Amino acid sequence: MKPLWLSLDQRALIRENYRLVSQMAEDYSERLYFKLLHQHPFARALFPDDLTNQSRAFRRTIDTLVEALDRFPALHATLADLARRHVAYGDQAHHYPLVGDVLIETFAEMSGSGFTAETRAAWQMLYDDTARIMIREAYPQA
Repeated sequence: MKPLWLSLDQRALIRENYRLVSQMAEDYSERLYFKLLHQHPFARALFPDDLTNQSRAFRRTIDTLVEALDRFPALHATLADLARRHVAYGDQAHHYPLVGDVLIETFAEMSGSGFTAETRAAWQMLYDDTARIMIREAYPQA
């Protein structure tokens, strides 16, 4: 499936929102994992007891996505490798939308009224494109 392309305005919305959220005292990735495990308790078995390294790794991945918004296709190999590693951790294709929903919900909560419908749509498009690549690479039969 052809990736969706973010407009310049959408990329700017993502960058501005991420700058805001990533500079907050509360770590968005820690909040994300708390919410994910609360909303989807089955996922607890997929992670180590101490989520510190997992949280850092997730944050680095989002950092990379945001930094590479202007060259997203160049991330294909990196995302494919990450997806194959996730298979070894027990992730399944149907987990991706769950994580995406919690990620966007977390950013919306932390951003407050600054999280507009346009910002939500931009993040959703970026996440959907990322997940689509990862699912296609990790689960070619899906």
